[in-house]
Amino acid sequence: MRNFKINPVFVILPLLLFFFVNTIKSEPAENYGNEKTVIALGSIMCGQCVTKVENALKNVDGVIDVNVDLDSKQATVTFDNSITSLEKLENAITNAGYDANDKKGDTEAYNRLPGCCKAK
Repeated sequence: MRNFKINPVFVILPLLLFFFVNTIKSEPAENYGNEKTVIALGSIMCGQCVTKVENALKNVDGVIDVNVDLDSKQATVTFDNSITSLEKLENAITNAGYDANDKKGDTEAYNRLPGCCKAK
């Protein structure tokens, strides 16, 4: 009768492969840290306001997607919370002259807005 020896590679390799496959996450890595928030924009008045708020938010590092709705006076923002925060998003809006949630817009920035963007 022949002596049958199992090569250790044939035991170790499948085990390593099993552990590797079971440690891979099912979600793509780019979704980790993503957060979606809605910001109240009580002071936006027109399409120019929408564009200015969208641009202010898109210039914040970590912002992934922005949707500003004039009718509901809200911005829906998807962002990477490991890079930015709700406070930074609100600050970008207030620095553009608009109210963001309970924060008032910067007075100097507000004064530079076109007439159609100012509350009547």
